[in-house]
Amino acid sequence: MPNSIQLAKWGLIPLWLLLTLSIFFRPLTPIDETRYLSVAWEMWLRQEFLVPYLNGATYSHKPPLLFWLINLSWGIFGVNEWSARLIGPLGALLNLYLTRALAKKLWPEQAQAALLAPWVLAATLLWAVFATATMFDILLTNCVLLGMIGLVAVYQDNSMQAWLLVGVAIGLGVLTKGPVILVHLLPVALAVPLWNNNKTLSYYRWYGLLLAAIGLGALIALAWAIPAAVQGGEAYGKAILWSQTADRAITTRIHARPFWWYLPFLPLFVFPWITWPRLWTNIKNMPWKSDQGLRFCSVWFIACFIVFSLIQSKQVHYLVPLLPAISLLIARLMTGVQEKNSIISELILPISLCVLGLVLLFMPYIPALAKLAWVQATDSIWGGCIFCFGLLLCLITYYQKRLSIVLASSIIVCSILISFICFFKYTGLAYNLQPAADRVSDLQKNNIPVAYAHKYQGQFQFLGRLTKPIEVIGYGQVHQWFSQHPEGYIVSVENKPNAHARYVQRQRERWLIFRKGSWE
Repeated sequence: MPNSIQLAKWGLIPLWLLLTLSIFFRPLTPIDETRYLSVAWEMWLRQEFLVPYLNGATYSHKPPLLFWLINLSWGIFGVNEWSARLIGPLGALLNLYLTRALAKKLWPEQAQAALLAPWVLAATLLWAVFATATMFDILLTNCVLLGMIGLVAVYQDNSMQAWLLVGVAIGLGVLTKGPVILVHLLPVALAVPLWNNNKTLSYYRWYGLLLAAIGLGALIALAWAIPAAVQGGEAYGKAILWSQTADRAITTRIHARPFWWYLPFLPLFVFPWITWPRLWTNIKNMPWKSDQGLRFCSVWFIACFIVFSLIQSKQVHYLVPLLPAISLLIARLMTGVQEKNSIISELILPISLCVLGLVLLFMPYIPALAKLAWVQATDSIWGGCIFCFGLLLCLITYYQKRLSIVLASSIIVCSILISFICFFKYTGLAYNLQPAADRVSDLQKNNIPVAYAHKYQGQFQFLGRLTKPIEVIGYGQVHQWFSQHPEGYIVSVENKPNAHARYVQRQRERWLIFRKGSWE
């Protein structure tokens, strides 16, 4: 038992390293990662740290914290890809330890729940997929966790320092991804009567100090936003102070989805743990009424899920900061009740991994998947490895008569690493824009005009280390542009390759095409 406790305590680092290795086996993924590195690159070129730019224009879609961190890494190590891409994994490592810290606050007498909660999170598929991405959601998750730790500390200790932590978490959250941090924290803070066991808690004081914490967070955010709005101009100021918050929540057409859109993804938020019968058996046996931590995490997930469902703009990764709530619930459920379970029920999760391996093995013969270009390039390595990992987990579980969360998480993370390696091997250049970016860079260095037809997301700026913006034109302007630049190139993304193109490569399931001289 002491050895298993030490493994659960210190094994997170090698587990995290396994997941982090994936960044060395996959390219920067368009369009999100390439875009955010390009914003950071233009910040570095301009040495302008208040107002972000993309392709020569102010970039109001995201606040600057991620771009500041990338530039900080470049200030230390020089401009490179690896140090910028380590920011996401380092944020993920902090996720794991903050989740453990929150578990200790929620269940001080349940040490095992605190030990296992980060292991559950690390192997939750949706979190693991985004843990190494150069995006905002993992960084935002740290701000959410800091805020939750602060709320629990206030409840337990009635500490003013804890309210300061909540305020700082709000401020950092706004600098990370905007006021969406309030959508994560306010439902839990406002719903304190639903999870409060302390009859002496003054709700007037609670809500008053919550308002003060929001004010502190606003001051931290405005310390950047006001100077940036002044320097960036009227349109940029309006965008960061209003449009990117209110418009996206109420009137947006960006990622606009119906209110029920998240519901089919609910199993994904709990995968692979949803396949473990012991989890469902333990739900009915837990002391929901007396366990404040269970109610806290339940209110956290349910309330935030409802609020996000009511917001028009929806993407699956917007809910990544909710995953620690699920991981905490699972860790508590799996450690609070020790009933004897049948070996069959313990084997269902490992068998599910074996089944997934078989699906990957036979993927080229599944009609719905076979039409994807990259599926036809697959071999038996991916599915075979996943099947063998599942079989290994089956054998160890059968021998031990019980599924171990630490072992299951380790094998699942190994499976995710193999999946990253294999997927990006099979997709080839479909997710790798480096060759195309190098061509754009060569054209610019030789003073050959380059334009991009339709929507350009900054895919080439960092990859090609471009020092000039790319002209963006509509499809209706291509003939006029070629008449003015007969030696120029137009880059476009189309459904079919072009026989007259000077360069063609896959971009996901479409084609990236370079044309010269005419639009044929």
